[in-house]
Amino acid sequence: MKKTFLIISLLVSISAIAFQQDPKKEKSETLAKNGMDPVCKMTVKKGTKLVSTHKEKQYGFCSKMCKESFDKHPEKFVKN
Repeated sequence: MKKTFLIISLLVSISAIAFQQDPKKEKSETLAKNGMDPVCKMTVKKGTKLVSTHKEKQYGFCSKMCKESFDKHPEKFVKN
């Protein structure tokens, strides 16, 4: 009986750890503040989920097409 309880407790603990979300990852999934799409120069509102990070800076995009263009060649759209 004790063995079964321990096994169940262990499985519950492992499941809880496995399904925890990384707060850093969650933050990077949405745009933190209003900005400009580096590809087409359109305004992008805070909270969009179309984001990429390049050299530790977050960029937001108006469309999947702009995001894909940026992801292929970010240096083409970002001034050093």
